[in-house]
Amino acid sequence: MWVKQSRKDSLCRVENLARRNGCAEVCVDKKPSNFEPYRFTLSAKFEQLARDELREEPEIREQSLTQLRDWIAKHPYIRKCRTDAVFLLRFLRFRKFSVPQAQAAIERYLAMRQTFPDWFQKLDSTEGQILETVDEELMTVMGRDEAGRTLVWIRFGRVNEERLNPIAIFRYLMIFLEVLLDDEEVQVGGFRILVDYSDSTLKQYGMWGISDFKLLMDAVNRSMPFRIREIHAVKLPRFAVAIANVMLSFATPKFKERIFCHSTVLESKSHFDESLWPKQYGGPQDSFELNRALRKLFCEKRAALLALDDMDIDVEHYSSLWNQSGPNNSDIDGGIAGCFRKLNVD
Repeated sequence: MWVKQSRKDSLCRVENLARRNGCAEVCVDKKPSNFEPYRFTLSAKFEQLARDELREEPEIREQSLTQLRDWIAKHPYIRKCRTDAVFLLRFLRFRKFSVPQAQAAIERYLAMRQTFPDWFQKLDSTEGQILETVDEELMTVMGRDEAGRTLVWIRFGRVNEERLNPIAIFRYLMIFLEVLLDDEEVQVGGFRILVDYSDSTLKQYGMWGISDFKLLMDAVNRSMPFRIREIHAVKLPRFAVAIANVMLSFATPKFKERIFCHSTVLESKSHFDESLWPKQYGGPQDSFELNRALRKLFCEKRAALLALDDMDIDVEHYSSLWNQSGPNNSDIDGGIAGCFRKLNVD
């Protein structure tokens, strides 16, 4: 059994991300003179979780890291790339230690970063707009549940449509993910996401276009190496169901199977550890304090985030990826009625 966390424990976990992983200098030399020896420092519970769910064993891990580093060093199109163990383990764990699939994910990740610079480049986590979004508590890291999953609470109604457009929201999401993905507990346990749509408005949904949805789902499904275990959507307005159908028409079947819809916050509560429940819903967690710790972490990770821009790949070679990916227009018209078949909306 996983030990349930207090509010203080959840806060400490956010603060400890920087101390464990976050502030070391980032090297993008694809052929460094040496590699720092990797040490698995997670608890026995995460070690077992990695073994059971990701097929991760010490020998397999070392062999896979060696194979990836050799592959990157010899790759004709990758010019610069992080080769530290924590970075490469993002992709190996994302693809359950299938080296060929991890290689493909690295290529796609690097190519997407350069193909869409407005979305992925110059991610300055100390920009005023970014820090304001942290303070507005749009996304809050609530802690780990008993299964080792990191719970992220999203309040869509807090999107400030007067100063945020889809690119700004996407950039914030990428900073959020890049910061958290250097934590190996996140890599192994994955994310559990609670999205509360209370108080959201049509204007907040209407600013998104088809191309925004397509790129977002490409990043979520194929290009960003993170594991979404479950998404719980609460109080999605009736007028937003059609928009959600369009967005999820670009998602994979496996992704859709992980979505659970609830009519009320109370209805969703039984699916989550009481210890992780926010004060706003009657639980113990102080979202203000948690986001203050997240703000500090964002500031500490600034240099590491900006250093990612030094990674380099021949994007022309991968230009066809985004010309061919995604569903046909007929798929958009059809929507994904099955995903929302049991949805009750206000």
